[in-house]
Amino acid sequence: MTVRPDYALSRARYTHFLFTVVGSERRGTQNSGEDITVLTALERLGIDPWQEAARLSVLPRAEAAESLAETFVNLPDTRWAAGDATGAARRIISTLPEPSHRAPARLSPRTFLTWGLWAAVGLALALIAVNYMVSAIGPLTSN
Repeated sequence: MTVRPDYALSRARYTHFLFTVVGSERRGTQNSGEDITVLTALERLGIDPWQEAARLSVLPRAEAAESLAETFVNLPDTRWAAGDATGAARRIISTLPEPSHRAPARLSPRTFLTWGLWAAVGLALALIAVNYMVSAIGPLTSN
């Protein structure tokens, strides 16, 4: 059985990337001067931040930076020069974790048999304990 990468990776590995500051809100907006993070930027565009971080992390760094720069340019209520967006994206992409080149974990027959054996031992011990408790208490009959 193969463990899917969706479940094998922890979302925490993208925290540094997602909370990197992209810029600040423009003056005259409701949140004037507040920091905009990658997380905020992606959410504003309706993109799942963790899925996008996972997608970008497996791309070559230059391609990932280009994709992220396009995201910044498409942000509502912002104006990005192409060079500024690309520079910021390159800086931010460097905070992504390196992709793992390991194969997904596999459940080998030996591992399965080992866990099965321990489960059987645990079940047998539980049944012995229940049997002992019933015989110590005696039959539960009411008169």
